[in-house]
Amino acid sequence: MPKIRGFKADLWTDEDFVELSPFARLLWMGMWNYACDNGHLADKSKQIKMRVLPTDDVNCAELLRELEQNRRIVRRDGVITIPNFTRHQKPDKRYFVTCDLPDCTKPDGDSQRETRGGHTEPRSGPAVGSQGPHDEVNRGEVNRGDGEGAAADKPRSTRAHQLPADWAPSEAHASLAAERGVHLNEETVKFRDWTVSMAVAKKDWDATFRNWLRNARPTNVRHLPPQTDGQGRVILPPLPPRSPWEGS
Repeated sequence: MPKIRGFKADLWTDEDFVELSPFARLLWMGMWNYACDNGHLADKSKQIKMRVLPTDDVNCAELLRELEQNRRIVRRDGVITIPNFTRHQKPDKRYFVTCDLPDCTKPDGDSQRETRGGHTEPRSGPAVGSQGPHDEVNRGEVNRGDGEGAAADKPRSTRAHQLPADWAPSEAHASLAAERGVHLNEETVKFRDWTVSMAVAKKDWDATFRNWLRNARPTNVRHLPPQTDGQGRVILPPLPPRSPWEGS
């Protein structure tokens, strides 16, 4: 089964690589897709041609000899080996593919993915829910240069999580809501309903709510305090007149 492979950008100007003929370059790159994760594949020119160059009028055996002469492949006992293959490819060890060679084994270590720079990536947290209509793409949640002062120095969780039950807007949120002309309490209620209905998980809920407020539509409605009588009871507005079509 072929696998996705990656190539470094400086390959295109590598002195040895540019000396190859164009079809030899293409064949060599295509062979990476069909090699195991240790860089081995069967030395069968017809099979390789049908996989990589099926409709091109070229001699695959001659191209393989060219690659061997330029030290792009090593051929021994019916097996092609791509030198330094494991230095450039860092597949997830949970899905590491080996071949039938006795010395083709899976490397030791845990099942975490490694980047091409050789660094181990942390295991992913809970799946992030769908983006809401007021939620910007929160790839910037870890950006500490948002000018929020002490809030920017607040330690961030390394994993996404649902909105805590005791979460509440901060004074910075209140200031931002007043600046944007939006009603803080109403937006908080809508924000909570959205997180529950969409089962959203985030790393930094304060940053997410800031984005929500920035995208909220300002309102021109002025919220007046309710009128009360002398005993402090709320005075309700009068009921509308009954329609003559309604029964008694």
